[in-house]
Amino acid sequence: MLKLKKAQQAKYNEIIDQLKVKSIKITEIRSNIIKLIIISEHINIQQLTLKLEKNLSNVNLASIYNTMDLLLKEHIISSNTFDGKNIWYELSTNKSAHIKCDKCGNIEHVSTEKIKNINFDEFKTLIVDKSQKLEHLKIELHVICERCNKKRN
Repeated sequence: MLKLKKAQQAKYNEIIDQLKVKSIKITEIRSNIIKLIIISEHINIQQLTLKLEKNLSNVNLASIYNTMDLLLKEHIISSNTFDGKNIWYELSTNKSAHIKCDKCGNIEHVSTEKIKNINFDEFKTLIVDKSQKLEHLKIELHVICERCNKKRN
């Protein structure tokens, strides 16, 4: 059984309510997937499957993919591909920034608090077709992390 902290539980309840309003059935695997996404800043299918197998007796890979597709379609989660191979999932926000080490592959989520003072409206000026509306923005910074830099020296 996955335990959520108070703020995480509130987010979980919000997501469940959002799905119930659309008459989407909340199965045990869907519930656990949502909890794992809330607990993890970023998670890929492999990590998700391993964690689900620890918590549930019967894990069906098709159910995992179907649930992820549903959550993507409902804009509850978003996906990122940092290395061109693995797809990483996280809760959707209208602004997200990540720092990825190109050596070890570690991904760090930049908190909303750190990026709140950046004027994202500047990016709207890049939209030539004024009938288009900016829905969300993703920023990806590629670095060599401190740990990998120490290994190089």
